[in-house]
Amino acid sequence: MSSGSQLHRGNNFDCIRLIAAASVLVSHQFALHDASEPIIFGYQTLGGYAVMIFFSISGYLIAGSWVSDPNLRRFALRRLLRIWPGLLCTVLLCGLILGPLVTEVPLREYFGSVVTMKFFGTGLFVVSPFLPGVFPYSPVAYIPNGVLWTIPIELRCYIYLAVLGLLGIVARRWVLLACLVALSVWYYGIHDAEAVFDATHTHLFEVEYATFFFSGVCLYLFRKECLSRRGKLVGSMAAVALAAIAYIAGHELIAAFLLTPYLVIAFGTASYPVLRQFGRFGDMSYGVYIYAFPIQQLVIWLTPMLSIYEHFVIVVPATFVMAWLSWHFVEKIALGYKPKTPRVIVAAQGG
Repeated sequence: MSSGSQLHRGNNFDCIRLIAAASVLVSHQFALHDASEPIIFGYQTLGGYAVMIFFSISGYLIAGSWVSDPNLRRFALRRLLRIWPGLLCTVLLCGLILGPLVTEVPLREYFGSVVTMKFFGTGLFVVSPFLPGVFPYSPVAYIPNGVLWTIPIELRCYIYLAVLGLLGIVARRWVLLACLVALSVWYYGIHDAEAVFDATHTHLFEVEYATFFFSGVCLYLFRKECLSRRGKLVGSMAAVALAAIAYIAGHELIAAFLLTPYLVIAFGTASYPVLRQFGRFGDMSYGVYIYAFPIQQLVIWLTPMLSIYEHFVIVVPATFVMAWLSWHFVEKIALGYKPKTPRVIVAAQGG
């Protein structure tokens, strides 16, 4: 998932995001071998929980981007230049190279299929994950990349934030906090997301991830109170205590929501000598996230005789190499075209 502004430099966010991306890889390694994924908080897969972490961090960083320069055009261009080039690249590689390589249908049929055309629409944030004849014997059949569905949700969270910013609600932080509380009470309480999941095994991901995203936003807006040294101590104790009560009461999803955004942001805004250096080779977490799944599918297809752990030994370095290439030859180049904040705004902020 994408990073926000320069806020992540000199602290632990790069490390957390890379660990979260690797957690998605690990989780899907089990799923693609038709094995049970590691479970967090009693019901959430390791990969699903990592996405919650991504949205929490994203909310914090993107809020900083908006507050530092609340211009819709520049904000939109920065967000698109961060997430779209990598997304488009992985879609084209999957559709034009990986798909034709592994498909079991004739290439004429492959390229003439409506399913293939819809897949390329994923590059425009209209996700259709299937390709004809691709990995038909996989537990996740016909899907070359099973993670891209979260990216349009993140994009819409950016849009929600921009709209709230234009309406002046972001500038009225207590109003935004009240909106977050109301949304959370509805989703986790009135809608009873846990009961719905138990009955249908479905989530309203748009709402669920938005609660994590806007928790990050609110933590940025209240950072002076919540993320000072004393604030972190008190806030961490409160988050752990409330989450423990919810967990003991059998509300694992609520426990995850009460605990995760605060602890992740509190730890992320700290700066530890080793952890803050994780970004020195580039911001590779997004690349790990968007390329791990197709690499895993391909490795399993090429070497079905190997075990899950032997595949893991191949997949991890291959994914990190691809992420490094993506950062240096696609994402970093695209970010070079980000619009700069006008000097008058920088001066007004004391920059």
